[in-house]
Amino acid sequence: MIVDRWIAEKIGLASREGLGREALEAWQLERLRETVGLAVERSSFYREKLGGGVGGGGEPGGASLQGELARLPFTMPSELAEHGAAMVCVPASQVSRIVTLQATSGTTGPPKRVWFTEADQELMVDYIHHGLRVMTGPQDVFLVLMPCERPGSVGDLVAIGVERIGSRAIRIGAIPQDGSRDSEIIELMRRERVSTGLATGATAVRLAALSAADPEIKTNMRTILLSAQYVSEADKKTIESSWGCTVYEHYGMTEMGLGGAMACEARLGYHPREADLLFEIINPDTGEPLPEGEYGEIVFTTLTRRAMPFIRYRTGDFSRWLPELCPCGSILKRLDKVGDRAERKSY
Repeated sequence: MIVDRWIAEKIGLASREGLGREALEAWQLERLRETVGLAVERSSFYREKLGGGVGGGGEPGGASLQGELARLPFTMPSELAEHGAAMVCVPASQVSRIVTLQATSGTTGPPKRVWFTEADQELMVDYIHHGLRVMTGPQDVFLVLMPCERPGSVGDLVAIGVERIGSRAIRIGAIPQDGSRDSEIIELMRRERVSTGLATGATAVRLAALSAADPEIKTNMRTILLSAQYVSEADKKTIESSWGCTVYEHYGMTEMGLGGAMACEARLGYHPREADLLFEIINPDTGEPLPEGEYGEIVFTTLTRRAMPFIRYRTGDFSRWLPELCPCGSILKRLDKVGDRAERKSY
């Protein structure tokens, strides 16, 4: 419900009570048209791909959100790798960070590069500031165990966001998976009374198993946010039972601007940040949208990004829309647990 209030404010509503699917989708349609207009005007890649108009179909008129999307072609990860520089919509002077995503094991070709303005990165900070209130507050010590050394890296943006909530962030960064720093981190958690944090599932489950017998850590730990890789239910149970804490999950990727969808207090799926991203679930073979409840490929369109907008970007990840209203009461859609992405690198 905190995120609903935030979404209502972002789309210009006076209160959360005025937020409904009709109002949200009308706002998304306006932002979609603005994004397409920006891309056609300033990106040589999209100007050619879209044929100078909305999907090459001329004026959108009174098209619905789904109708408008259907007029637009998909953007493929291979196109980002091959034509990324031609997708940029701002001058170099406005670019604050470029993230390079190396090809994964078993693939070849150039790396993907994603451009961000300072305002684009602020969108992620603002998302964390509001979305993580469900699991952290001013009383918490928040341990960041994901890349945070560089300004604008995922851990850095998360740390800034939770500091706005009032939490004290301890920036450590990603630690070796061989366990060589585990004892040091566990001692730090004990000494600093760490109560929450951000980590990959593999890191969290290893640290939790090693410190399960430590009463101080188990007393202090309340919550943990897991991101950047698939987390099995068995690993979640190990973390929760070892630390006596509540596990929250997040789904995102660099192309989304890092933040994509996050669990609420009900922890039954992920709510997308629908004021910044427009998600679809499609049949990967036909490209047709799938009804709620059916598994398919996740596709997204950015609605508020300036440096490098993405229009119907195919992620290669699979999930479905959960049809029932979330027990938390949010009007936002719910994305089911995203399948194992072992061969992808999110951050």
